[in-house]
Amino acid sequence: MSNDVPPLAAALKRLGLAIDQLDTASSRKAGSERSHAALVTELELMRGDRAKLADLLDQALARGRNLEIASQDISSRLERAITMTREALDASAQTGEG
Repeated sequence: MSNDVPPLAAALKRLGLAIDQLDTASSRKAGSERSHAALVTELELMRGDRAKLADLLDQALARGRNLEIASQDISSRLERAITMTREALDASAQTGEG
């Protein structure tokens, strides 16, 4: 029986090493799955943020266009008011000189 002990001990040692490797691989796999799940969650959050930012950008661009239109309208009205004021001053000056 003393001849059976070393092979049995060697087999038990190999079995222990195999179990340790299996445990390590299992832990890595579980960690990888948790990391993957976290990345998927983060990706979904980023997609949601991207959609919100796209909406905000569209709103900002629309406001910018509205401000540009309002600015052009105000500029046009101001030019007309300046022209009318100059014409009125010129007419007043001509009337005053005559």
